[in-house]
Amino acid sequence: MRRSRVSGGLAASCLCLAAVPAAGEVTVNLPAPTTPALGEIVAGTVPTVFRIGVDGSVTRISGDAVRLSNAPVTPPTMRLTCGLLNLANLCVVRNIRITMTPQSSGTVASVTMFHIGAISGTSFVGGAPADASTMNFQLTPMGLGVVTIQFGVDITVAPGQRGATVTRYTVNADFV
Repeated sequence: MRRSRVSGGLAASCLCLAAVPAAGEVTVNLPAPTTPALGEIVAGTVPTVFRIGVDGSVTRISGDAVRLSNAPVTPPTMRLTCGLLNLANLCVVRNIRITMTPQSSGTVASVTMFHIGAISGTSFVGGAPADASTMNFQLTPMGLGVVTIQFGVDITVAPGQRGATVTRYTVNADFV
């Protein structure tokens, strides 16, 4: 079973890496321009959770850090396409499993919850997944088109952190 893995980041300067697909893989793109940035944060004394909604709104859920901007951000958006050879048999008939996992190593802010929003180009197997700290769900076959999924995230900023926050997460996609 082939799979694609992409690391994405939520930051003032995005940390996005795209895997080069092999034949039969699903390619995941998390374009830097659509990755949200919380902007400048004034340090808090306790962990602070900010929610970036699927509509781009930013809300402080808990804690005492302060985000200096009130502006909405562009919500994170994932784009899925078939591999280099566009293997129609796989894309047309095989479900796709998506796993989204936060990466906390070496960061002072981390994604603590994913929220799935709008989807186009396919549908969820068994309905949209519930919010979760690690997301694991399946999509119906995507055909030869492009699948786009908007999602929101909760970001926890460590006490004493100020300036631009940086978080990392990975997205894996493979045929089931």
